Amino acid sequence: MKKTMRWLSRSTILAVMVGVAACDDATTIENLDDPLLIDAAMLAADATIEEARMWREPFLFGPLPGEASGSQQVPGARPGGRGSWSGALEGTRSVVFYDADEVEQDAYDELTTEEIHIGHRVVGLIERDRFSAEIERNRMMVVSGLTGEETTRTWNGSGNSYVSRNGVLADGTERSHTMDGSAVYANVVVPIPGTEPRYPLSGTVERSMTVTRTSAEGTETREVSIVITFDGSQYADAVVNGEAIEIDLAAEDRRRPFRRKRGG
Repeated sequence: MKKTMRWLSRSTILAVMVGVAACDDATTIENLDDPLLIDAAMLAADATIEEARMWREPFLFGPLPGEASGSQQVPGARPGGRGSWSGALEGTRSVVFYDADEVEQDAYDELTTEEIHIGHRVVGLIERDRFSAEIERNRMMVVSGLTGEETTRTWNGSGNSYVSRNGVLADGTERSHTMDGSAVYANVVVPIPGTEPRYPLSGTVERSMTVTRTSAEGTETREVSIVITFDGSQYADAVVNGEAIEIDLAAEDRRRPFRRKRGG
C-alpha cells in the first residue's frame, strides 16, 4: 500500500533558504575562478550536505509520524533562521515498502522491511530583503539493506532541481540566475544513526546543471558537471568541470562549505 504525506519541515525550509542565499557569499573558491561554476558548486554542496544528513533517516526527514496514512497538511512557513524572510515551501513524500522477497508491505516493519521506494518533492517561493527565489526539487530514491538489525543502508536513485533567483548584491547591482539540473545517486552507503563514522562510507553522486546568469554585463550560460565521491570522511571529493575541490559535510551554515583539494 502506498502512503503519501504532505508536510512542511522547518529544517527543510532553512536548508534550501541558506543554499539559495549562499551563492552571493561565495566570492572565491581556490580552484574555481568562474562565477557560474562557483554558483553551481555552492548549490551542489548545499544539496550534498543536506542529503548526507537526510540519508541517516530511512524515510528522508525522519519516520512517518504515528499511524497516519493518506494526506496531511501543515500551514505555511513562518520566518526563521538568518535574517527575515517570507514565503512558503511545500513538500510531498510517497513511500512504498518491500520485504526481502520484493513483496510489497502495508507498513514499515523494522525487522522485515528490506527496501523503501521514496518519491520526494519540495516546491515554493522564498523572499528575503534583497532577493527572491523559486525552488523545485524532486527525488526518486530507493533505500535498501534494511532487513534485521542493519548497520548500514544503501541509497540509489535520481533527482532533478530548478532554482530561479532574482536579487540585488551588496554593491547595489542586480543579478538573476537560473539553475536547471539533474542528479544520479549510485550505491551511496551510509551508517545508521549513532555509529561512526557519521558520513557516507562510499558511493557517488553525479550532478549535471545548466546555469544561466543575467546581470548588467549581459547573459551567460554554462553547462556544469559535478561528480561527488564519498569515503567515510568529513570531506567528500568533488570534481567540478574537471577542477578538484572538497565539500565539508560538517559545514554548519553552508556559507563556506569547501576546502581546497588536498595535494591540489
